[in-house]
Amino acid sequence: MKHIVLIKLKERTRTNQEAVASILKKMTVDTIPYVHSFFVGEDFLDSQRSYDVLLEVTLDKKDLEKYANDPFHTAIKKEFAPYMDHSVTIDVD
Repeated sequence: MKHIVLIKLKERTRTNQEAVASILKKMTVDTIPYVHSFFVGEDFLDSQRSYDVLLEVTLDKKDLEKYANDPFHTAIKKEFAPYMDHSVTIDVD
C-alpha cells in the first residue's frame, strides 16, 4: 500500500522546501526497516492548488499503525512541524 502525504508550508520558499525534503529524507529503509520504500518530492509549479512537498511511503497495510507510532517517524514529524502550515494524507492499496 501507499501512504501519501502532501505538505503545505507556512512560507513557501525554495529553501524551506529543501529543508523539509532533507528532513523527510532521513527516513530510509535502514531507519524504519519494515517500510519498503520512501519517495520525497518538491513541487515546482507553485500554482494556487499546489502543495509544497510530497512524501510517499510504501509499506504493508498491517504496518501502517506501527509506522504512525514509530519513534523515528514521530521525531521527524516534530522536526519539520515548524515549517508546516498543514498536510493532507491518503492511504491507498
